[in-house]
Amino acid sequence: MKKSLFALAALGAFASAAQAQSTVTLYGAFDAGLAYITGVQASTTTAQTAATSATAITGTQFAYTEGTIVSNAWGMRGSEDMGGGMKANFHLESDILTTSGGTHSSGLFRRAANVSLADAKLGEVFLGRRGNAYIIATGQMLPVSGNTAHQWRTVTGSSVGDQISNSVTYASPTIMATNVVTQIGMNNTVDNGDDGTMFAAHLVNKSIKNLQFTAAYNNMKGLRASAAGTAATGNGNAAAANATTTNREGYAVGLKYKVTPAIEVGAIYNHGRNNNGGSNLAATTNQSTGQGLFGVGYQATPKILLGANYGKTTFQAEMINLQAHYMLSKRTRLYSQITMTKDAKGNNQVGGTLANNYSPVFCNSSSTPTVCNSALAGSAGSANTAGNANGYVVGLIHTF
Repeated sequence: MKKSLFALAALGAFASAAQAQSTVTLYGAFDAGLAYITGVQASTTTAQTAATSATAITGTQFAYTEGTIVSNAWGMRGSEDMGGGMKANFHLESDILTTSGGTHSSGLFRRAANVSLADAKLGEVFLGRRGNAYIIATGQMLPVSGNTAHQWRTVTGSSVGDQISNSVTYASPTIMATNVVTQIGMNNTVDNGDDGTMFAAHLVNKSIKNLQFTAAYNNMKGLRASAAGTAATGNGNAAAANATTTNREGYAVGLKYKVTPAIEVGAIYNHGRNNNGGSNLAATTNQSTGQGLFGVGYQATPKILLGANYGKTTFQAEMINLQAHYMLSKRTRLYSQITMTKDAKGNNQVGGTLANNYSPVFCNSSSTPTVCNSALAGSAGSANTAGNANGYVVGLIHTF
């Protein structure tokens, strides 16, 4: 009996010790505000739910908006210290829709759902859905960015997606002030070979004082079209036709330099290309779009941050993005943003479709505000209605 009690006590002590080496962190962010949009062309439909009647937009719109600067999300990170510089980690992240209290239509943890093993000397390997390495890097290229300013990668069509499913990701340790991340996403469709696979990578170097160089790349192999099968395929079930996608690739290079402790500047060149890759893929509009951007950030006081960004594409679409942030506390801030856009003047190379334009406000395809509709350029991530539109937003950001 005494041995049993001793063994139970020892087991409890071991469990307590193991638990002491594990940590779980809950975090999140809310970004909500009011937007006034001018110069929007009329649209007969909006991104409302089926239960909500469609609303026409005619010239101007006053609306509730969210995610202007940071994405509304919450998540959990967990880590177990296994000793010897080794750790096992997990990461789950979900959307928060302050418009409806819901989450994203693509799934509860569509932003992140992965586990990883990390070694202090060898780096970290992630398994599962994770943020696109291209998006992670490009989001840090401008000194004062945010979701509205970062829409430039949608305008060029250079991103294969914000997150990559079925992925294996390797993040290197810091070597000579350089970090490298490489990532591959499998299509998990056995009969399609490598069709639909995704690859992404980025490199960040800080070897020169006050200067950061960033390069990022991603691509997606188009998914081959196939006809639907019949019940005679061997398992008694009719085989559905495979969906089709285009070949897509994008790259970006950028420099960010801290001129003084309070002033930082950044410059980017970004390029996106989409093509049908041959007759075995669905016919689609070929597109090749380049883009240059410049941004500046000014920490006027410990509580006041100012930012300005300018972008222009090879099809003459333009964006001016101005921001002002005021820190109420360490985790809460007020902000205002003005985004002025000019529509593209050229067409894509094939098909005569108008080139992509910037949107005056950030649009989330999973939410339901009337601001997210096809009349707002850039909101759908494809060729959009042309228009010179402006967006004025005031909002509140709180993180926990």
